Amino acid sequence: MEKNMTRRLLLLTLIFTMLLAVAAPAFAQSPVASVSTGSLNVRSGPGLQYGSVATLPYGFGVQMVARNDAGNWIYISLTNGVTGWVNVNYLYTNYPTRSLPVGEQLIAAPLVPTGANTGAISLNLRTNPDPVAAIVRVVGLSQTFELIGRSYDSNWAQIRLPDGTVGWVEARYVTTGVPVRSVSPSDGSVYAPPPPPYGSTGQPTYARRHLVVAGDTLAKIAQRYGVNLYAIAAANNITNVNLIYRGTYLIIP
Repeated sequence: MEKNMTRRLLLLTLIFTMLLAVAAPAFAQSPVASVSTGSLNVRSGPGLQYGSVATLPYGFGVQMVARNDAGNWIYISLTNGVTGWVNVNYLYTNYPTRSLPVGEQLIAAPLVPTGANTGAISLNLRTNPDPVAAIVRVVGLSQTFELIGRSYDSNWAQIRLPDGTVGWVEARYVTTGVPVRSVSPSDGSVYAPPPPPYGSTGQPTYARRHLVVAGDTLAKIAQRYGVNLYAIAAANNITNVNLIYRGTYLIIP
């Protein structure tokens, strides 16, 4: 009888182990991720030139749906219906993001950020982002609006009032659902790297570029070029030094 009991226990243990082996990879391979930076912009397209439709805090969980062809932007979906694109370097995940389907043409949820005048009793709405531009009307305290753009330096916000009136207000006087700097410039500027500090030579510094191939790691690349791997990570906005992607270019400072 003891022998039969032992056989049954061994059989149950074997079945439990097999079930666990099947279930564990399924959970580990789920296309989910968490935000690994303080305030992550969810953008309407795969690039910094697209405006932000939401911002997510550190540790926030997201569902990954697709990626762009280069694999450096991920299309995500939130449980509240918001969708959009985030940079892969600011996500922590065990899922191989290269396995996601390519979806360059996916469009983010058509959300327009909102805000309100919280800093001035009477806020001037101007025709242009300029303190001497003509005043369209005055925006009262607590007046709400849609945030539709910004100046290149984010000091001015372009807004649309409930009656359809569009104009510019100083960003320091308003509170918005997403940071003013995260929406697209609408003053004729385009996204570009910031210029060198005032007083510097202003001459560009040319960095080397490395094409990541199969078998590359950040440590191997750093050793090859004689550069600290954390310097390479900082130059390329990489938050996880153990995660780089074949086919992408890295700046070697």
